[in-house]
Amino acid sequence: MTFRPDLMESGPDSPILLRPAADASFALIDDRPVLFSEKSQQIYELNQISAYLWCKLLDQNKFETIADELSELGLGREQARSVLSQALQQWLDMELVEMEWRLPFASALQTRLAQRAISIRASNEALIKSLELLFCDLSPGRDQADITIEIVEVGDEALFRNCRKSITRCPITSLAPAIKADLTERIILQDQPDFALHAASLVFGYKGMLLCGQPGTGKSTLALQLVSDECRYCGDDVVMISPSGLAQGLLFAPTIKPGTWETISKARDDLSHATAHDRADGIRVRYLPVADVHTGSFEVEWIIFLNRVDGTSAELKPLGQIESMQRVINGSFAANGKLSLAGFAALKKIIGGAGLFELTYAEAADAGRKLRGLCNGFS
Repeated sequence: MTFRPDLMESGPDSPILLRPAADASFALIDDRPVLFSEKSQQIYELNQISAYLWCKLLDQNKFETIADELSELGLGREQARSVLSQALQQWLDMELVEMEWRLPFASALQTRLAQRAISIRASNEALIKSLELLFCDLSPGRDQADITIEIVEVGDEALFRNCRKSITRCPITSLAPAIKADLTERIILQDQPDFALHAASLVFGYKGMLLCGQPGTGKSTLALQLVSDECRYCGDDVVMISPSGLAQGLLFAPTIKPGTWETISKARDDLSHATAHDRADGIRVRYLPVADVHTGSFEVEWIIFLNRVDGTSAELKPLGQIESMQRVINGSFAANGKLSLAGFAALKKIIGGAGLFELTYAEAADAGRKLRGLCNGFS
């Protein structure tokens, strides 16, 4: 039986407990109730009902009791519950309220991303099932987790928290993209000696290839087109670059956007069965499993900058190192928001040792043939 707690059930004896944040303070200024948040450095003025709710929350009253008392003040029963629920949701979003849950996490999955052991635990199996296709390398966890995420389902939303204890809320249909974004951000922030590039990555034999380009240039589709016995998939979105110049992709499954669903369905009959997920930018995506993957680091042999132009045949144009370096820098990001001198040295190393090309193309199959030719010694 799936356990789905409700915020309105929160209370001292509930598996979910909501309480005022430690850095939030209630005060009366000019006889007007306000909340001060140390974290946001903001003062929020409350109306009389919100001030009443806050004081009841401080006293750890059960929410059903608070709703009953609001009804006695002239609000209808359902209206009182709605007012209370909206206030709680708003305070959660503003981080004026903290949430603690005491739930059984019977379902879990383990994976690895950029040498980080990841453990995701959920209050029901359906949540875990919705995430499994997001990862290419699911394996039993033997190492202690470097990153742990806990997920609960509340109504039609999912709430998840990580080791930083902050809580993220999203619709159930947006959970997988939200988890991917959270993990990507945290790995980039934690791996501070490294910097990251927006690129798909593959390994031909022992030689690595980066496919760089803006969203919509076809990195994921082209990566899928290239995967074979001789070419292994490393990731379609982010590549970590170490100070030594070695690269490693974040091994999430390829993200397939609606514009390519029809094309990919001709080669992959499992796409239509993959669940569609809603990203925060409003785009619906699907994730496809890939069997041929590379899990370690690799040397970069080729850097390909994608230029998608309708109606053209695939063509490779050599690029100079300075132009290529500037393009890579424009598509990179680091923990502190800046490319360090060590990062620049690593970038110079991979640029100096790689073949640099711009690939202009219209069709992924045509581009795939061109890149296979490059990897086999002719272009």
